[in-house]
Amino acid sequence: MGVKSIKEKIELLPQPEALLHFIARLPETHPRKGYLKNQHHRKTAGIRGEIKMQNKFKEFHLDEDYHALWDIGLEQGEWITQFDGLILTEKCVIILDSKNVSDDLHFTEQTGEFIRMNDKGERLILDDPVYQLNKNIRFLRNWLKKRKFDVRVKGLIVNTAHNCMFHSKPTGALICKTYQMNEYLYNILQSTPQEPTPLKINKIKRLLEANHTPYVRKPLCKTYKISYDDLKRGVHCSKCKGYQVVRSKRNWVCRDCNTKNAAAHHFALQEYFTFVNDSITNKELRAFCSLDSADTANRILRQYDFVVSGETKARRYQIKK
Repeated sequence: MGVKSIKEKIELLPQPEALLHFIARLPETHPRKGYLKNQHHRKTAGIRGEIKMQNKFKEFHLDEDYHALWDIGLEQGEWITQFDGLILTEKCVIILDSKNVSDDLHFTEQTGEFIRMNDKGERLILDDPVYQLNKNIRFLRNWLKKRKFDVRVKGLIVNTAHNCMFHSKPTGALICKTYQMNEYLYNILQSTPQEPTPLKINKIKRLLEANHTPYVRKPLCKTYKISYDDLKRGVHCSKCKGYQVVRSKRNWVCRDCNTKNAAAHHFALQEYFTFVNDSITNKELRAFCSLDSADTANRILRQYDFVVSGETKARRYQIKK
């Protein structure tokens, strides 16, 4: 018997890098390009903020046992909630909700509005983060109670933006800047009465990790309601960043800069699954990569560990979850 070849796996492009490549496939005059660039900026800042929050937590310490879990997703039926951070202590569980909002911040108690004012005097009304935090607290308390853990759940909103000023704060939840976070956590724990029996946080930790539900990303065309027809076709050149890469024998060669890359199709497949759909046909691969040969497309698709369905021309290759 011959040795069975090990097939490659395909993963989606990581965020926010994926959005950057998505923008590059749109024409310069596309009406949503400016909006997408703003989304990329916000997502990049948000990820940097979460990293800042996690790094600041490294300075946190308790004499008793405690755990920190990051980017945990849980579900109840069709309701899926993502938690930026969960701090498990013997007294309570604390939700950390990371926000990255700069400039002057105002909370209006009478209307429940959260207002951001920039240095140009422009006013933007945002969703009040207190509502989101309170919803997450109710979700987690109920989720744990259904699993026989009657646990106090607290919450803290951490604004990770460096350039922000609170002109007022809401009374419905605690909110602080990154550098203040650990002191706020100590104060929360100091004001929380000790449970008669300390929480079994190792059991709770294992339960949360075992039930973690990763966030399922939709293709970016669906997320941002952009037609697939708007995207440039062709294989991306990692050197000159163009899309004039063509197949030559068993290699890919850029017509513009003559760079060769035998695995250029791998990135093209990652782009397709990230931007367009979670499955692809031979014909769709050829159209996206501007590839003429059905046999070449077939050889490429057979390299990968896909879920395969259908026969001959209708055969679909689906990325594994």
